[in-house]
Amino acid sequence: MSNPEYVRIVLIMKKYFRLMFLVLLIVLAFALNKLDYKYPTTQAKVIYSNNIRELVYHIDNEAEKAKFNPKIVTVSKDDSVITHLTTARTPIDALIDLDYSISNRNTVITTSPTYNLLDGSFIKIRTFYTSIEDIKTEIPYATIVKGDTLCEKLSSKVVEQKGVLGVMTTTMKRVFEGSNVVLEEVLNQEVNSEPRSEILVIKGPDDSPNDVPQRGYNCDYWYAYVDSLSIPDSEKDWLKYIMKCETGCNAESNKGYYKGLFQWDPCYWYKQFPNDNIFDGAAQIKHTLEKFRAGGQNMWPACNNRYQSTH
Repeated sequence: MSNPEYVRIVLIMKKYFRLMFLVLLIVLAFALNKLDYKYPTTQAKVIYSNNIRELVYHIDNEAEKAKFNPKIVTVSKDDSVITHLTTARTPIDALIDLDYSISNRNTVITTSPTYNLLDGSFIKIRTFYTSIEDIKTEIPYATIVKGDTLCEKLSSKVVEQKGVLGVMTTTMKRVFEGSNVVLEEVLNQEVNSEPRSEILVIKGPDDSPNDVPQRGYNCDYWYAYVDSLSIPDSEKDWLKYIMKCETGCNAESNKGYYKGLFQWDPCYWYKQFPNDNIFDGAAQIKHTLEKFRAGGQNMWPACNNRYQSTH
């Protein structure tokens, strides 16, 4: 084939392809026009969006930016309070990002909602720990006193049995916040050894009204006893008056500190007359007369004054 003929054929083919391409463009344009008519242009806005996150996930960019803006938070843990800057979304995320150790021993209190960390939030981390320990304590023993005395000053106490402390083990659960105990609970108590009582025996004057004949208020008997004595009438009159004034002639009188027919001080009595029963009326008459003769009437001041005013 000659060159001029080849060139002519090539030119015809180029024109043919250009014509076919133009026809295809017209057909495509017609098809797109039909497509736009069938599907409204309100959906085309999504197709032409230039934000892939908004297109695919329907995320509001402005709201997302607000979530990830840096926020100031103040964290209190134990004895330290520190202010931080964070972009975390929740209070727990902030603590993790800021390298705070959080475990089941911690309770987190915050001014923010749990799902959203607010700027200027305050977060307090409360740390608790539990201890269980056995505590041994002493159980006090009781003191049993045997015997009685009419005068402590003239008495002594003899230990008949020495007291022994008991021992008890208490299993105690304590919950601490820091160094402060916030809860105590007794889990168990066991007595390891029972205490043994101390027994004391009092040794001293222990005479009793029951050790003498029970005559009660009996002036006739004691007046007759005084009259049987070989003493002056003045002494008999004084003895009768004082015994009736003090006790109504009752040798067993035991209502208060002072005892017997003439109401003697028991400590004085047993210091002077350790072998005589203070409730023995005859012994009281004997020693009271001795005191009278020695000028000791003022041992019975009220009754003696009354006697002096009437005799």
